[in-house]
Amino acid sequence: MTNITVMGSAEARVPADQADIYASVSSRDAAREVALEAANAAHAGLVERAKALVAEGAALEYVADPVSTYSNSWRDENGNNIVEHQAHANVRIVLSALDRVGEVAAELTGSGADVRVQWELSSALREEWTRNLRSAAVNDARSAAEDFAAAITAPSLTLLSLRDGRAGGGPSPIGEARFAMSAAAAPEVTVGQISVSVQVEASFSAK
Repeated sequence: MTNITVMGSAEARVPADQADIYASVSSRDAAREVALEAANAAHAGLVERAKALVAEGAALEYVADPVSTYSNSWRDENGNNIVEHQAHANVRIVLSALDRVGEVAAELTGSGADVRVQWELSSALREEWTRNLRSAAVNDARSAAEDFAAAITAPSLTLLSLRDGRAGGGPSPIGEARFAMSAAAAPEVTVGQISVSVQVEASFSAK
């Protein structure tokens, strides 16, 4: 009897069913109060739009980070101390209406925000695909074991152990989109795909 240990894998590229839209705003000024006021106003605008998208049913949720501030200082050519205050704010909107990704991203960009889009899978869709791929990965492992068994002329295989062989992670996005256009431009956007993979380690006895 010979023990055979193999890896099996399966992978699929799945169209995303969610889009995370990251919008960030920043302001800088010699006066801290001015920079903070501008960032707070821009942040409030982003939150207001996010709330409206949730109310419309186009977005599932939003996450608004608090406004952060910091200062830089340096001396100019005359030796004068220069201080600049900066304020930043970030809002993430989880959009489920994928046909509106281009529109929303263009609108937020037009309002002055820096926008980045990352495609995602909902937890339900991710789990559905993971379950399907587990079966395919096990079949892949058995096929590899059968090849080895045939090479040593051992016609009978018995599964001894099976474990998840992933080193970490899970679904990973294939690319992301960044937007830098006017609010009037709402280009067609192709829905991104997520790479979902499963690996298993299987041990068989061959005889």
